[in-house]
Amino acid sequence: MYSQIVLCLSLAVTIWISAAEKYTTKYDNIDLEEIFKSTRLMNNYLNCLKTVGPCTPDGRELKDSLPDALRNDCNRCSERQKIGADKVIRFVVENRPEDFASLETLYDPTGEYRRKYLDGDLSLAPASDEDESSGSSTSEKATTAEHE
Repeated sequence: MYSQIVLCLSLAVTIWISAAEKYTTKYDNIDLEEIFKSTRLMNNYLNCLKTVGPCTPDGRELKDSLPDALRNDCNRCSERQKIGADKVIRFVVENRPEDFASLETLYDPTGEYRRKYLDGDLSLAPASDEDESSGSSTSEKATTAEHE
């Protein structure tokens, strides 16, 4: 009986630790394309990350998780978060270079992550960055949105 209780407690602790190792998925269904299209929303999120404006709950979660995600190759991210991170990084690099430079100063002062993710062309997401619903890649969408 005692060994069964110990086994159950060990299993419960293991499950709890495993769950704690991942970031919350509560915001995984946010429509990034809608945010990219909205200057107001992009400014709000970027200002939150740059610590020059207030943060929404999802912005705060992102801001709190960002240093750890960069440091640990997003190993606590869900697959959806990895895909979203790649989309956001590519969008900001291509469409908001001044903001990216500010973020880089805050979150990558040594250039370590730039070398790893941008210069090395390492992606957080799985091999294909195609959006399942439209078949368009992130860079195609960013270019299309830029010209609209």
